[in-house]
Amino acid sequence: MSTSTISSHALRLFEYASAHSDWTMRGACDRLGAPADLIEQARDELLRVGLLTLSPDGRSPATATTPEAALLRLLTAEEEAATRLTDQIRRTREQIDAMRGVFLPLHTARAGSATGDIVSGQDVIARVLGDMADLATSEVLSINPGPVLPQEVLAQELRRDLRLLERGVAVRSIHLRPMTRIIHSMAHLQELRDAGAKLRIASIVPFRFTLVDRVQALVPALHTNAADAMMVLRGEAVTALLVKVFEMCWASASPVEPAGAGHEEELSAQQLWVLRLMATGRKDEAIARELGLSVRTLRRVMADLMTRLGVESRFQAGFEAARRGLLG
Repeated sequence: MSTSTISSHALRLFEYASAHSDWTMRGACDRLGAPADLIEQARDELLRVGLLTLSPDGRSPATATTPEAALLRLLTAEEEAATRLTDQIRRTREQIDAMRGVFLPLHTARAGSATGDIVSGQDVIARVLGDMADLATSEVLSINPGPVLPQEVLAQELRRDLRLLERGVAVRSIHLRPMTRIIHSMAHLQELRDAGAKLRIASIVPFRFTLVDRVQALVPALHTNAADAMMVLRGEAVTALLVKVFEMCWASASPVEPAGAGHEEELSAQQLWVLRLMATGRKDEAIARELGLSVRTLRRVMADLMTRLGVESRFQAGFEAARRGLLG
């Protein structure tokens, strides 16, 4: 124990005991103006560091060690404290070195440079996804094509996503429609939605990817021959494009509805997209430009959309879409 950790009451008691070989607890209380419990704590503290020693009979007051012995004990305590601090610094340095490979890529990503690492094998890919999720601080976006995954794989993904949501990370994901037609996968979606994730269903999506905090993404490595190879992309110049792809797919997808709801089946993907763009308050010209349509064609789509919703104005269309949950 170093001197910096010895309390002021213990130091005062040591000075008093050194000057009075026949000191008593009552006398120490009176002389030091401290309550008995505080003096007892100070005495026990001095006994622990060896500045007081108990008499052989156990009846006499504890005796203060000689100044030379006290200094030696204090010096030894300081050396031990320095050794512990050195060990702590070494362990901290080892932890920093171990984490350098994890945090440096994110720093590079936020700096704007584009880099990519190839990973393959389901176990490796799952571990990379888990590491990315552990580092997420604000948002995770994902598009999930392909066949419905086995129940045990979905359970692993659910645990990962629930940890994200518990930490306050926003989760938005797009899944293919078959996910709503199998019991275990629909249950997976419902549990995610109940936990706070935002989910949508699409009939078709371009490719699988997961995007973390808009600076790091896992995408298919299409330039390799390996069927399951994925590539870790870092750099906002690249991930900004993935954000755009995600938002376009999100706008044309449908919210996950409880079994039997099915309102989204009444509208085409194009109509849903138009409806959600209308809800943003954009003008017809801006919506047409976003969709690559002429204004005349857009207005025909909007007219048919309002007929299907049974409304007569854009305001009523927005209200009805919100009531049905079509705006997500």
